[in-house]
Amino acid sequence: MISRSILFYVILSSISIANSIKLDNGFTDALTLEEYEDDVELIKLNFDTTRPCRFFSDVRHPKVEKGLTNCSWYEDNACCKRTEVASVFESMYTLHKASSACQNMMNYLMCFFCAPDQYLWYIKKRVKICKTFCEGLYANCKGAEFNGNIIDIAYKSGLQFCEANNFNVVTTDCFTFDEKPFSLAINLFQSCFINVYIFLVIIFVYLLQ
Repeated sequence: MISRSILFYVILSSISIANSIKLDNGFTDALTLEEYEDDVELIKLNFDTTRPCRFFSDVRHPKVEKGLTNCSWYEDNACCKRTEVASVFESMYTLHKASSACQNMMNYLMCFFCAPDQYLWYIKKRVKICKTFCEGLYANCKGAEFNGNIIDIAYKSGLQFCEANNFNVVTTDCFTFDEKPFSLAINLFQSCFINVYIFLVIIFVYLLQ
């Protein structure tokens, strides 16, 4: 289940800290040959079987990694390590006045380096992010506040927000938001609540007899 005690942060900081993790450990970008950089079909042809974690290196591959607090949906197939996720999330500044939808999208974006399909959209040391993700993020977070600044005052659009934070905004073959991890957590909570409620009703009826 996703921790609801997560602190949510500005993306520029998360990218900077994630990059510092990579540099501190001597990781290098995996696919630097020019012939691979913009040809997604060629990348699929050559790397669909090995699926390198190209944010880190060509010798790291997705694997089971339990205990990924805040990025738990990747635990069964992750490019990141538990210590790397902890380092990123513990070093962030808080994003204030953010809605649940904004928090979820920010959280998902910050976990990009855990994604097992990053070899498809981490190109030239930049994340190819879907324009729809940027637009949704801006729509849900524009009223959020960071360090006294309101998002929709600092940025005029989702495109501007993502580009200012060094993302390559595109429309296909890109990193996009998946709401399933968050909806599953809500459904699980609701299911537990219903089960507890039914149990209490049964106990109450029993006591009345």
